[in-house]
Amino acid sequence: MTAIVQSASKSVPPETLADLLWSTDPKLNGYMFGKMDVLHKIIGTEWPAQQGLYSYKNAFTAMQHDKVAGLLIGHTDEEYSANFDFSVDNQANALGEDEALHLKSALHWMDRLFPAPRQNSYYILEFAVSPDMHGTGIAGQLFEVATKRALAGECNQICLDVAANNEAVSFYEHIGFNVEIETRVPVLDNEYGIGVHLHMVHEIDQSL
Repeated sequence: MTAIVQSASKSVPPETLADLLWSTDPKLNGYMFGKMDVLHKIIGTEWPAQQGLYSYKNAFTAMQHDKVAGLLIGHTDEEYSANFDFSVDNQANALGEDEALHLKSALHWMDRLFPAPRQNSYYILEFAVSPDMHGTGIAGQLFEVATKRALAGECNQICLDVAANNEAVSFYEHIGFNVEIETRVPVLDNEYGIGVHLHMVHEIDQSL
């Protein structure tokens, strides 16, 4: 059955989004958030907000009736900084003290694992399709609307980060992404099993 790809609505239940996002990289998310309940809290408070890394304002969904079949969250480089600052403040208020300290400690390594996007980039923070909807074309449709958003923001490239062993890498290469940077943080790999990640870039033509 065909899913409808559209700008996200804040009425989508945040817990279903958190479950979908966790499934994209359980090892990394487990390290970052400690437990799924923490991601539920963050999504629950940020999704309906007007700002933030996980705000519905920066998202597109593929809806199959009331089910979220796919989700893409992205930001231009100008949007990302303000949304990141909002999220840091929000998370400090939404989480318990131990949860917030764990997340702060985990974030210490993220700027080593994930390179900063270039200027005039549209950064895909999250890209997820429900496993039972793989191969239906939803991912391609989500990427098309993200490309339109990037063009509207006068971006000249779209970028994302993904684990090198993630099966999604072949899809990204198929739609035109190239690997720009490979990263490995020894402490994350040796102690947590979070290995090589790829920073992938898709050049876009503003004349389109």
